[in-house]
Amino acid sequence: MAFSAASAATLVKTHKAWSVFSHGESSKKICFAASQPKVTLPKGANRSAVFFYVSAWPNDGVKSEISVRQGYPIKPGSTVSVTIGGKKFNLFAKDDKAFVADATEELKLIDAMKAGSVMSISGISKRGTKTTDRYSLSGITAALATLSATCP
Repeated sequence: MAFSAASAATLVKTHKAWSVFSHGESSKKICFAASQPKVTLPKGANRSAVFFYVSAWPNDGVKSEISVRQGYPIKPGSTVSVTIGGKKFNLFAKDDKAFVADATEELKLIDAMKAGSVMSISGISKRGTKTTDRYSLSGITAALATLSATCP
């Protein structure tokens, strides 16, 4: 899996569809688990690389911040939705990324990821293109354990 966004980071371990990276030393250390979608629709849409991240900044007390890089400028005022099984989570958009607004919802999303097998993410580009990306959740539980151990 080619993680160009992780070029300055060191690969710690890969767990099936998820890879864990670290960057920096001691007080400036950051870590993240990342994956790319297995399916991206519509095919041929003009997008840069698409990633789902779970990041940790131990020095700032952040253990599992979720972010999604959609690969295009997201339509202002729109939300990016994450669906796992029957559970849906709405993320707020900023430029080409989306984030969970509430820490409680973030924990619920992580629990749903651990229990699920496929995660679907839908968004709308600034130009009005609707996209859907499907990620495998195979290996996410092990990747989150490695993330926690690498950046406690």
